[in-house]
Amino acid sequence: MNDARLLLVEEAPAMRMLLDTRLRAAGFTVITTSSAEEALARLSAEHFALLISEIHLPGLDGIQLMARARALDPDLELIVLTGGATVESAVAAVNLGTRAYLRKPVAAGELEQQVATALQRRQERLNHHATLRQLGSALLRIAEPHGGPYRTAALAPDAVQVGPLRIDARRRRAAIGERVVPLSSGEFDLLLYLARREGEVLPAEQLAREVLGYSCSSDEARELIKARVHRLRHKIEPNPRAPTLLVSVRGAGYMLTSGE
Repeated sequence: MNDARLLLVEEAPAMRMLLDTRLRAAGFTVITTSSAEEALARLSAEHFALLISEIHLPGLDGIQLMARARALDPDLELIVLTGGATVESAVAAVNLGTRAYLRKPVAAGELEQQVATALQRRQERLNHHATLRQLGSALLRIAEPHGGPYRTAALAPDAVQVGPLRIDARRRRAAIGERVVPLSSGEFDLLLYLARREGEVLPAEQLAREVLGYSCSSDEARELIKARVHRLRHKIEPNPRAPTLLVSVRGAGYMLTSGE
């Protein structure tokens, strides 16, 4: 069984059920929706490794959905399904970096193979990024072994404690008490960045630039960070609707506090 979660968006009930059954039989964990709007709500609140979407959907179409989904999570893998491909939709899908562009009905085994390949490449990419982060941290430690006045955030202690939240940077694990908090790579990076600056209000533009590597407008940065903060709150806050750990400061940014 693969632990990575897939989000399948297909308007037609019969086709949705068929694809869901096939993917589950292949060992994948699947959540299904019938519209782009419902899919975006799930993507904003939960973590998925792969989005599989039909192009022709009511309301927002599949290409618009994938563009917004990729903005929410740059690591999200994308697979397009279509019953009637056009040159325009194919070009748009390629520009979004979709892993596969499949015509329905999808042959037995083809979708399953494309999903497996997408998840494997995603994991390889995440592992590569983690290795680069570890290498960068090690090089900084060598360059400044005694932690002088120019010590950077990468040289902060491996373990960071903020209120009940404990973050292990070396093992890339977060926990509240004995409960391990399941986080995506991007969520962990954001939480660690905030934790190493406990009590400091950080603008969305700074978080987008320093954590996500995006240089974007204030509006774009707010949307990118807002979605990740929303997911983090559902994982670390006793009451996500009344956050006490990861708080927002209107017009200024976000801050991680001890909750006291």
